[in-house]
Amino acid sequence: MTEVDLARAVSLFFRIAVVGLSVAAAVVMATASQVFPYGEVGVSYTRYSAFVYFVVATVASAVCSAAALYLSVFKRNWVVTLLDVVTMGLLFSAAGAVFAVRRMAPLYLGVAGANVDVAGQWVNGGFCQFAGAFCWRVTTSATICAFAAGAVSVAVLTKDARYRGGKH
Repeated sequence: MTEVDLARAVSLFFRIAVVGLSVAAAVVMATASQVFPYGEVGVSYTRYSAFVYFVVATVASAVCSAAALYLSVFKRNWVVTLLDVVTMGLLFSAAGAVFAVRRMAPLYLGVAGANVDVAGQWVNGGFCQFAGAFCWRVTTSATICAFAAGAVSVAVLTKDARYRGGKH
């Protein structure tokens, strides 16, 4: 196996991983909801537009990555590069949005009519004691998305390895 074949195999492996990780991140976030034990007030990913964006962006990145995977196997053209850039942009922005909103969400919970004491506890780090399953799913989906963003970066860096290193 030559260096070019090895680089192509690594790129294909990471492209396949991106598709799986993107779908996994979307599924974990889409199932993130929890009702608080003290009432009918609950929290769900649909309550936050950044979390909804996350689900849409990760599904779109899975589609773009699957198309780039197909095209990278059968054709090598500029569309693969465009799909790679779109995939990276979607994954990095989605992960960043969730990590940022996860920290700020309690402020919005208080505005949306939830118990203000609960919102204050989340700001001070105690909210996840009440909504542990929701927090776990949000954090896990963002972490999976970050790994997917890293995987697409590796796939992009290795896809044209034959052009690097002075050999043409």
